[in-house]
Amino acid sequence: MHRIFASLSLIALLSAALPAAARADDPVAAQDMQVTLQQMIPLRDGVHLAAAIWKPAVMTKPLPVVMVLTPYIRQEGQTRAVKFTQAGYIYVTVDVRGRGDSEGVYKPLYGNGPDGADVVEWLAKQPWCDGRVVTHGGSYRGMVQWQIMAQHPKHLVAAIPTASVYPGYDFPVTHGIEYPYEAQWLAFTSGRTSNESVFGDSKYWQAKEEALYASGKPYADLAGTAGANKVAFLEWIDHHGYDAYWAAYNPKPADYAGIHIPILTITGYFDGDQPGALRYYHEFMQSASVDAQAHHYLLMGPWDHAGTRYPQKQLGGITFADNSALDIDQLQIDWLNWVLKDGKRPDAISDRVNYYAWGEGANEWRHAPSLEALTARTQKLYFSSADGAADDPYHAGRLVTAPQPDEQPDGFVSDPAKRRDHASLEAEAAIEDFLANAANVFGGNRVIYVGDPLPEAETLAGWPRVLASLSVDAPDVDLGAEIQALLPDGKTVVLGTDVLRARFRDREHEQLVKPDVIDSYAFDGFYYMVRRLPKGTRLRVVVMPVDDPGVERNYNSGGKLGYEKAADARVAHVSLHLDAAHPSYLELPLAPADK
Repeated sequence: MHRIFASLSLIALLSAALPAAARADDPVAAQDMQVTLQQMIPLRDGVHLAAAIWKPAVMTKPLPVVMVLTPYIRQEGQTRAVKFTQAGYIYVTVDVRGRGDSEGVYKPLYGNGPDGADVVEWLAKQPWCDGRVVTHGGSYRGMVQWQIMAQHPKHLVAAIPTASVYPGYDFPVTHGIEYPYEAQWLAFTSGRTSNESVFGDSKYWQAKEEALYASGKPYADLAGTAGANKVAFLEWIDHHGYDAYWAAYNPKPADYAGIHIPILTITGYFDGDQPGALRYYHEFMQSASVDAQAHHYLLMGPWDHAGTRYPQKQLGGITFADNSALDIDQLQIDWLNWVLKDGKRPDAISDRVNYYAWGEGANEWRHAPSLEALTARTQKLYFSSADGAADDPYHAGRLVTAPQPDEQPDGFVSDPAKRRDHASLEAEAAIEDFLANAANVFGGNRVIYVGDPLPEAETLAGWPRVLASLSVDAPDVDLGAEIQALLPDGKTVVLGTDVLRARFRDREHEQLVKPDVIDSYAFDGFYYMVRRLPKGTRLRVVVMPVDDPGVERNYNSGGKLGYEKAADARVAHVSLHLDAAHPSYLELPLAPADK
């Protein structure tokens, strides 16, 4: 799945079930299994789902089943099936309802829980299964696992949700803003077959995004590119806030309270679905029993969306240490051997929270009893422009430790009628280069605040936030905030970027802006990070209007989202307030001093 600053991938392992000489990529070893390519599994409503089943060629007793429910066509499981069967598991991939050879009607993101629970129970009753079924898989397949767990199937004994999408929260909409990528993804899963070629044609999709951006036509016009899922696209854009429509896709507190199985949640610092993965984690830890909480394990590494399954040492211009790239497949097998077969506990999962600390003087795996234990304190740095306006990177405002009592507001303008030309968009295409100064993506006018050099190295551990006191003279506007680190060696590192739509400033309730009323806007969608910054680093915060074809365009009119057009455009003048009664500030989560 996607969010504007994300990616995808994962792989590797040796089998504990075979002699040391046998490897997962050994063609002879790979043949040592039997495959059933199409097994139809009945559901409670009479619909049948198509499954592929991989079993070890020689079985002396029934074995646990590892199951994936996928919209991406069940044959995708071949490579990983080799590894799991060699490790003594039966591996099963199942097409979701209405995809591949499965019967029924496909509804993207929705309703996988009852179907998955039925599949779990059918598998558990087969003579080759020992009655224990495990779910695993990433992205959509991670979301599916939470929907299945909410049904509490009797024979589900463990789950490994990875980079899990949270519908309505991190995809296809976040903080009130939708992304053209949703049309691309809907085309990928349109109909019954896998549409990989059109999905992977980045030039085609970039051209569609830029054409819509330049035309001034309504965002809804993009529905025609969504293939057979045009209906889903138009349905989604009727729900920009996290409302009852989206809540119906996701578990409720009572659902979490009834889950009593070991869970391994995996995400990454650059995973586009990190917000979703950690929301599931947080909601489970709030509602589950104390005993169930003790068996929920979290693993976070310096990975993007794909890297949660296929970690790479290089990402976005950064080269991480060798120890950052874990063998995720083998780790999952080792974890299952521990929780199901009395195997050795994996070193990488030596506590309930397992995370990679990186940066100068770090670059190591660490472990903690809870996510809260990683953050020792928070520090607020207030925006100030006492020395002059903060709209020039060479004469920026300052980040100070206390709000100034009588400062005048800074400001910028959002004019959706003005659109940048193709050349400027190309120049800014390095948005996913984490070493690039990506603030230009949000347009030329902005406000900038820079802090003093850090007197000592500090480790950021948690979710940063930017709280901005703003007044706007239009009914709506899209805003972005970016946190950067100016390193002593002269490089600029983008620590995080967040966007929000003013009318959804509380995410759930749509409320148009009252002209010139000062309100608090929380940029609270920055990704969780554990990043050590060297002594002498200066922090920089940029606040700006959103202006990019990769984002649904807001014409600031307050009209029906998705159907506004350039003719409706209104200029929005945004004032960012700095006085003690209406402070604006950066909130930093900091690790204990020795970390």
